[in-house]
Amino acid sequence: MTTTNENKQQQLNRLAELAKLSRKRYLANGGDPRLSVGSLNHNDCLTDEEKQEFSFLFNQLVLDQDIEHYLENKSLTPKIIIDHG
Repeated sequence: MTTTNENKQQQLNRLAELAKLSRKRYLANGGDPRLSVGSLNHNDCLTDEEKQEFSFLFNQLVLDQDIEHYLENKSLTPKIIIDHG
């Protein structure tokens, strides 16, 4: 694995870690486990700094073509391309 791919994998891992942290805090605060956690639902539990980091990492990792692929296929998980070069 190249350094670039290793860096992308670290970014993906951190993104997943932040998502899990938000979910854990949401549930610990009495959130409904049947609902998804996120800013769109006004029920995220990240600090402002964590939200900025999440947004930065997401924008670094997810390309417009990934979003287009997701919308075209209406899959539950968008295809994230690790090797861009």
